[in-house]
Amino acid sequence: MLSRVRVVLVEPQEPMNVGAVARAMRNFGFSRLYLVNPAPRVGPPWAREAYWLAVHAEEVLDRAVAVSTLEDALAGVHLVVATTGRPRELYPAPVVPVWEVPRHVLPVRGEVALVFGRETFGLTNEELDLAHLVGTIPTAPEQPSLNLAQAVVVFAYELFKAASGGEVGKGEALAEVGALEGFFQDLGRYILETGFTDPHRHRYAMRRLRRIFHKARLTPGEVQLLRGLLHQSRYAMEKKDGEP
Repeated sequence: MLSRVRVVLVEPQEPMNVGAVARAMRNFGFSRLYLVNPAPRVGPPWAREAYWLAVHAEEVLDRAVAVSTLEDALAGVHLVVATTGRPRELYPAPVVPVWEVPRHVLPVRGEVALVFGRETFGLTNEELDLAHLVGTIPTAPEQPSLNLAQAVVVFAYELFKAASGGEVGKGEALAEVGALEGFFQDLGRYILETGFTDPHRHRYAMRRLRRIFHKARLTPGEVQLLRGLLHQSRYAMEKKDGEP
């Protein structure tokens, strides 16, 4: 199952952090690393400082993929688990502690992405919008932040432990990120057209709606059905408006 999980680092700044992440991945059976818009000093080609800390995990770096956007890193993914260490006013997805992440991930039949943010301020709200689940690591209030590689270690360990213990479900088919985002774009237009919200409150409304639908863990067929419902409803409203 772990071969279906990709670790995604968004705009990493320090090459030694990337190397330490590669080693942590190797420790717990992960091998697929994606880097979104890495800093020039990170690479590609990957800096020698990264290889210094990637002890016995050089192959993870050799096969790491650099992409321009988070959307590119999530292509073909069925479940996105974003990580955060700072509180937000409103999360667009259910929030669970790290030890609960495996029970959401292991049953998924398809690609899974664990997304980690920048060393300085983590993920933006817009990047969190792409998450189906938000994982957190509870820490002491005196020092709440973790190093990037430390955070990867904790999530990787919890998944490795659960998978090693046989906690793998029968297989849950979820819609891909691209299909879900297409539905959310349709829904966003729809709630503006119907007056459910206005442009000023639109982003807040969509985050609440995203959270509701992510709890449902939509299948490809369900996403198609919901998009059809929106399109038919829009067509019916347009037809009614055009009647004499």
